[in-house]
Amino acid sequence: MAPRIAKADPRLAGLIILAGNTRPLEDLILEQVEYLASLKDPGAQSQCDRIRQSVAEIKKVRAGAQPPSAILGMPAAYMLDLIRYDPVAEARQLSIPMLILQGERDYQVTMKDFEGWKAALGHRKDVALKAYPALNHLFIAGSGKSKPSEYQTPGHVAEEVVEDIAQWVHAISK
Repeated sequence: MAPRIAKADPRLAGLIILAGNTRPLEDLILEQVEYLASLKDPGAQSQCDRIRQSVAEIKKVRAGAQPPSAILGMPAAYMLDLIRYDPVAEARQLSIPMLILQGERDYQVTMKDFEGWKAALGHRKDVALKAYPALNHLFIAGSGKSKPSEYQTPGHVAEEVVEDIAQWVHAISK
């Protein structure tokens, strides 16, 4: 939602996006559930079929079909707003500096999304993009495949991320 917020508030001097999606939300949700199922996460496999059906409904709505009263358990009006929102298109319209960061171990918003940001905005001199190999969706370091259990372990955003953000803010505020 950061590009939408920035578009609505012209007073903002810049925009920082951490693990921001560029692809349709329903595709991310399905990809996440399939990833969890691949980890043998209890319950994820049984969710896959239900999620696939919901994603098919969303694709029909995108094509112009009448939406059901709820989509993925959320009110249709809310989901319709998300379905119609394109963060990349919104970001392209902005003329403010942007910092886009991504953890490479993130299974919720993946490097596919980061590549989407690079393709859309990487040519701009006022846009900085950086990926961190060891970080997950919360920008906390780990190793191996990222798992939901990581989120249960207390941790801190990697110092490198905090430093990069501070340096970027300092640079654009000159």
